[in-house]
Amino acid sequence: MGHVTGMNQEPPATRWMAIMRPASVTVAMVWMAAGCASYPKTTPLARYDLAAGYRFEQLPPGQRITHPSQTNSDQLFVVLAFSGGGTRAGALSYGVLKQLRDVRFHMNATGEPVECPDVDSDTCKAMERSLLDEVDVISSVSGGSFPAAYYALNGAEIFAPSSRYHRNFLYYPVQRELLGRTVYHPRNWTRLRSRVEIAADLYADRVFGSATFADLKSRPRPYVVMNATDMSTGSRFEFTQEQFDLLCADLDGMSIARAVAASSAFPGLLNSMTIDGFNRNRTDGGCHYDGPGSHTEEQRRTLPAGQRDWVDLALLGNARTENYYAAEQVLAYKDPDRRHLHLLDGGLFDNIGARSILQGVGTFSRPVKRSGNQTLLGGWSALSLMNQRVAKNVLVIVVNARTGREKDWDTKAAGPGTPTVINASSGIPMGNFTKETLTRLRELVKDVFPNLGAAEAPGLFEIEIAFQDLPEDERRLFGNMGTNFDLDRYEVDCLIDRGGSLLRNATFVEPSKTTFASFVRDQLKNGRIGTPSTPSPLCTQPDARQRIAVRHHYMDVSAQIKGTIGESDDVDGSQLSPAVSLRVTRPRGWGVMFDVGPQTFPIAGTAGTDQLRLGDLRLWAFMGGIGWTALGQRTQTTFGVSAGYGIGGFEPSLGARDAYGRQGLFALEGEASNAWLIKPQASFWYSLSDRWAATVSASYFFGRPTVRLTGDDGTAFSRRVRASAVTLGAGLGFRIF
Repeated sequence: MGHVTGMNQEPPATRWMAIMRPASVTVAMVWMAAGCASYPKTTPLARYDLAAGYRFEQLPPGQRITHPSQTNSDQLFVVLAFSGGGTRAGALSYGVLKQLRDVRFHMNATGEPVECPDVDSDTCKAMERSLLDEVDVISSVSGGSFPAAYYALNGAEIFAPSSRYHRNFLYYPVQRELLGRTVYHPRNWTRLRSRVEIAADLYADRVFGSATFADLKSRPRPYVVMNATDMSTGSRFEFTQEQFDLLCADLDGMSIARAVAASSAFPGLLNSMTIDGFNRNRTDGGCHYDGPGSHTEEQRRTLPAGQRDWVDLALLGNARTENYYAAEQVLAYKDPDRRHLHLLDGGLFDNIGARSILQGVGTFSRPVKRSGNQTLLGGWSALSLMNQRVAKNVLVIVVNARTGREKDWDTKAAGPGTPTVINASSGIPMGNFTKETLTRLRELVKDVFPNLGAAEAPGLFEIEIAFQDLPEDERRLFGNMGTNFDLDRYEVDCLIDRGGSLLRNATFVEPSKTTFASFVRDQLKNGRIGTPSTPSPLCTQPDARQRIAVRHHYMDVSAQIKGTIGESDDVDGSQLSPAVSLRVTRPRGWGVMFDVGPQTFPIAGTAGTDQLRLGDLRLWAFMGGIGWTALGQRTQTTFGVSAGYGIGGFEPSLGARDAYGRQGLFALEGEASNAWLIKPQASFWYSLSDRWAATVSASYFFGRPTVRLTGDDGTAFSRRVRASAVTLGAGLGFRIF
């Protein structure tokens, strides 16, 4: 190594700034991105009006699939609840819709099911109905909101293989596309705090188009209640005009895609959705809201009993009942200080969507307004229809796509990891609330109809569609499916088929021991349950392993041990060092790669006349680049190039200390400058499972830092070295998405 005298040394502060500058730029860019949030503003409501907006009472009755000119009957009132659970929930619920379409019966002009002796006669054909035609309300959460909203918007078109629901949701990698839009679209980099809006844009582009609730209110039943969770109060927030009335906000301009995105905004993956409230404008008239919860505390106490609404009565009763807490929530939404509400996944409050049904089926609490001789009603209440003897039978079907992964953490002292905890959090609420909600529903109706079950009383029939009713070998397959929005076609087909078969073979929760087949026979007067024309697929874990291609890695992280083999005169020998790599890639397409870890180089040189190893140069590298990924059956190969910055350090060897000590230089210190780096590379991944992969890599690493050795007399030895080497690595990779 050359001997240089009198070299100026960089002050420690200058060296520290040189080290931190790239990191500071990176942090600043991330902070700027995180600090930007944008969303479509909510439209203020011009005037509170129960005769306008998306309301159950204002929807035209549903049209028949078989005879579009005919409408449904309130005598048979059908309510569906679609749970959360990603594509799994969307496919299972879709299977139930298909099966309801294939349940046929006959109904006379008064809306009463009748037995038709000659089903092929013109008279009987004119009276034929599908049970799907009778669906009046769908309550949905998260993944279940996709089929609910799509069917409400498009009707029977959902069943066409060419429909956007098929092409762009059921059989489409929605989750990977969402990640791709976040990474590959620069305009979204400044919207990272609005990731839920990026998702809403995707759902609009791919599935729902530009449809709004103004479009939905012109459609016939079913009435769809998409549920989210109010982040501040933890209460249920529904996308209905009754809910928006409390904010003096107009739902008509809200896009369906945004409502679905809010309903499925799982914390962490997506952030909260912002909805504006306008109660602060009440001082200048606001929307003139005079519905439930509009009275002041003084008015509540002094008003005549006949002028009090249900909120008044609940709060004056001062008993901690369900109505009391519901009344508190009404007042919370009317708080003028709440100018912006933040909504998360509806599953945080109720992941089966049954609490909306509990309110709609089991309560009379509704907005009521009298306009001349007309009485206007808000909300929906099957209980009112039952009480008026309009609804003769109410059928409630809860489609519960509850997770049921095999669990072994109770056999170990250490608890499950973070990904497992997050996954379990989406399933625990489902199991805890399903039976409780259905039982509570039955109790509420019995309070009103003590003789429920007698011939003159309306009938209430409750079904839960759940994987627990499948054979054990199938239950394992479905229980271990992910709750993401990216399932294999084989899995989707199995979910659709089993959704139908579970309904065909279902036994009612209430009345117990009554089957769906007996309901169709007795209540629908010898109705017919259609079965699929194609054979049911085998849906077991062994069959799945043969049929499902290993999932494509989209974002994965790998930990490797890398060996460095010197490729220049300055590098002497090889070294092992750890490294971590993050890859975000499109299968059979371009992607990005990030690497962090030390690169160690044994540096050769001379001390006087001695040729020796001077020490170890370590560059702590932060690198990013692009690459192309080729996909095989179980393999992926990525070719690319990365560039970045290395923070340098240099540790003198014992041999160098001895050699310079003999020259009178002691207390030898080493340092290295930072350097820009470049690295062409290739990596090979072999999938061990849908999550884990074995990975090997090869790269050529190149940088030009300066290394220095300084003795106690201040004399420095400096040289710019060619830190070039071939690195070979091996390790394990884990798929994040």
